[in-house]
Amino acid sequence: MSKTSDSSEFKKQHPFEVAKPHDMLPRSKWLREYYFKGAEREWNNEFSPFTTGTEWDILFNELNFYIVPEVYMYIGNKGKGVFETSFRSSAIPIDLPENFWDLSIPERRVLFFEKAMVDYIPYEIISENDLIAGGRYNTQLSHCLDNKETKKFWKKLIKTREKFFKFHKSGFGNTGATSGHIIPDYETVINKGFKFLHDKAKRSYENLSGKEKNGAEGAELRAMIRATEIPRKLAKRYAEECRRLKEDATPERAEELEQMAKSLERVPWEPAETFWQGVQAIWLTHMLIMAEESYPGAGTSFGRTDQHLWHLYKKDVIEEKTITKDFAKEILGSFWFHCNTAYDAMIRVGKQGITSGFGQLMTLSGCGPNGEDLTNELTYTILEVIDEWSPILEPKPNIRLHRNSPDKLLNIIVDMVSRAQGAPFLLNFDERSIAGMVLEGIPKEQAWDYACVGCLENTMQGNDRSGTVNCNPNLAKSIELTLWNGKNMPGNVVKDWTKEGEQFGPKTGDSENFETWEEFFAAWKKQIEFIIRYLVEVNNETEELRGNYLPTPYLSTFVRGCIEQGLDVRNGGAELSFITVEGVGYATTVDSLLAIKKLVYEDKKYTISEIKDALVKDFQGKENSIIQTTLIHKAPKYGNDNDEADELARIVMKTWADETWKYKTPTNFQYRPGMLSWNYWAGADAMLTPATPNGRNAATYLSNAICPTDGVDIKGPTAVTNSVGMALGGKTEHGEYINYLPNGASHTITFNPSILRVPENKEKFKSYLRGYIENGGTSLQINMIDADVLRDAQKHPENYENLLVRITGYNAYFTAIGKELQNEIIKRESHQI
Repeated sequence: MSKTSDSSEFKKQHPFEVAKPHDMLPRSKWLREYYFKGAEREWNNEFSPFTTGTEWDILFNELNFYIVPEVYMYIGNKGKGVFETSFRSSAIPIDLPENFWDLSIPERRVLFFEKAMVDYIPYEIISENDLIAGGRYNTQLSHCLDNKETKKFWKKLIKTREKFFKFHKSGFGNTGATSGHIIPDYETVINKGFKFLHDKAKRSYENLSGKEKNGAEGAELRAMIRATEIPRKLAKRYAEECRRLKEDATPERAEELEQMAKSLERVPWEPAETFWQGVQAIWLTHMLIMAEESYPGAGTSFGRTDQHLWHLYKKDVIEEKTITKDFAKEILGSFWFHCNTAYDAMIRVGKQGITSGFGQLMTLSGCGPNGEDLTNELTYTILEVIDEWSPILEPKPNIRLHRNSPDKLLNIIVDMVSRAQGAPFLLNFDERSIAGMVLEGIPKEQAWDYACVGCLENTMQGNDRSGTVNCNPNLAKSIELTLWNGKNMPGNVVKDWTKEGEQFGPKTGDSENFETWEEFFAAWKKQIEFIIRYLVEVNNETEELRGNYLPTPYLSTFVRGCIEQGLDVRNGGAELSFITVEGVGYATTVDSLLAIKKLVYEDKKYTISEIKDALVKDFQGKENSIIQTTLIHKAPKYGNDNDEADELARIVMKTWADETWKYKTPTNFQYRPGMLSWNYWAGADAMLTPATPNGRNAATYLSNAICPTDGVDIKGPTAVTNSVGMALGGKTEHGEYINYLPNGASHTITFNPSILRVPENKEKFKSYLRGYIENGGTSLQINMIDADVLRDAQKHPENYENLLVRITGYNAYFTAIGKELQNEIIKRESHQI
């Protein structure tokens, strides 16, 4: 049979089309098609590197990528890595003022940033279909350190790097001070403008004493004052470009360009007066963050956009009708286009230069201070744009659901999900999420106004830097340390990094001598506490290094608390400063403990010695294979609404989560718990994890975030939901929600798309979502995927170029990810309603 006929036969048997864009307005259609031309476009937003021109200059910030194991091979010694040498060789020298090296580091960095963005990077309106100004923002900017500072920086960095790689190569996970992952105060920018922030910074500076003005606080505030003027200067440049383009434009386009120019002369310096200006203000402000951090998009999120812009949309579209709803959607379409050009940074690598989403997340809907629903017409308009543009990676939608969410919203979500095979959806659940925010100290009367960054991480808006992906410990390492008295498993050695029988954790006793489950579990608790403590020690070095040498004065101007304290956001200037510890391999850990408890201490079917021997041999051999089968099938498993399993899961969660609250960084960030896992469970962490007592083989994937182990959740989606809710703490006896993880927890669930072909099943799916609000977790990510379609995509990737799947908190093009990760997604239990 030919490939063509084989494919045709497959489509007959699986008539569920991969999601495609539909009903797009003309401008949006053009922009989307232009974007997907990728490297063939005549315009792109590739990295633009800029240097001071000194021989010691550093451009690439490797700290950003300590949490990305895939790039470790490109990090070299003292500027000799692939990224650093590439950027240095192509960097454009910036003409610096004579007194540049006399300035403080924050003043140098903001001056350099201003000159790059205002004087060197081109100002381009992408096409006649573009309604939003702000094109190039992917930068690699000089660290702006002098020779002496550079030597100190390298000395500290190399020491830190060695500690970090030791931590990672020993199987403990990864950690590093990462950029992005924040919701700045866009609401203030929209409603008050940078002029307000400029005046605020000047007042703070003027209130300093002479000694303070000559110290670090004065330097920070001078840098912030300068930073507040950069958006105005850049907007003026774009206004000039709009007027230049008017000369050769059609009358209709000339009118648009003049309107864009007038808007740019106002925003983001002054408050926005129209919806168009509001969107423009957000974008120009947003792209400058990515440029200053030289970090394209990752986690820099918009917050509750439908609330921030609602008053302007209501006035322009509904009340005064100065623009139509369709034109408002075209404005949003331009915004969508620009968000996705973040991927142009590495556009010549793979599919659009990416394998996953950067996570410019937009939070929609949700409750108000009294539990009332805040869904509005702009919410629905944005959902239309999302649906019409899908599949597309940015901006990622996160829809907040709660007890009072209207049926209209749920109906739209279910309809979108039913059409969304390959275009996954992210939902957040307010009651459980708000309980977590209250746990970390947010007053309940404020916690309702939380939003999500990056993938799904819960933070407050405009005053919160929560480092939501900085720390990713491999919780499953605790099982190995418990079984081998704080040492690595025999044979689990990484050349040049670990030794046979190396003592890592505390000596908690020979596990073969533990006579009771209580003894074993007490030893485990000491090992998991050690892992969190070890993680903090390593991460603190990266945080201190970043705080001392890599401040971000521009971002600091609109994160509340920084101007007031004269303190950079990276040094704890925000009103709320947290570092999130994102546990990896949770269900692997829980199921391993359940297996030992059941089969060793309760049923006495095996001894600890027999379990250890089977693990060392990776279950090879007939007897060990039988042990593996028994571990998999005869022990309770988290994810099936089993009271015993879920109670142990809850205790395990609370144990490691409580440990995080004991620590702070040298820059005064409080550690807090969460559960994201990114792709570590299927990648680097998994490869470094030996066999585990839940029956998992060495170097195979761990469990994903708060999800059950693949394939064991056999009681259906409601049972999984109940287990997830219990793992997070369940509810009090008075029915109040408990949430041990303020950051939130990623729960990805897969359904076969056939279930929503039947109308009554749509009602059942709505009921399932209502049930999740009551009993589930903080965040649900839905994959509507037919496993057979994924297998066909492996065979015929050319037919599935735009097939999106949910990994954990982020989307990825299925055909662009590795085979192991593809197989993991296929293996996930596909649930029925």
